[in-house]
Amino acid sequence: MLKRDIQGKFALKNNDYRQVRSVRLTDETWKALGIAAECLGMSRADYLEKVMKENASPSITRGKEPIVKAKTTAVELATSPPTVATLEASRDQVLLQLKLGKQAPGYKAALKALNYFIAVLTS
Repeated sequence: MLKRDIQGKFALKNNDYRQVRSVRLTDETWKALGIAAECLGMSRADYLEKVMKENASPSITRGKEPIVKAKTTAVELATSPPTVATLEASRDQVLLQLKLGKQAPGYKAALKALNYFIAVLTS
């Protein structure tokens, strides 16, 4: 869970000074960023920092990545099991339809049930 200080602000993760910045994002992107950060138990700022540190590359050329053949036939798409990322994205869409706050008991119960369902499907 996100750690907060006595005043309710996010607690500092280290002694590095952070200056306040702003970005312009669509509502969809802001929600997706919030969901991704919350799933990892961190703030949006911490999540963005983590993503940038992991993906930042000083070179302008990318390493060679293996080419993966996309599934193109309907049979291949229908018979392949969905990935965890696909299931989690579907879960998040379903939870947004509930129009409940993330602290609401109904939201938490649905999240727990859907997470269990995803675990059963992937095991």
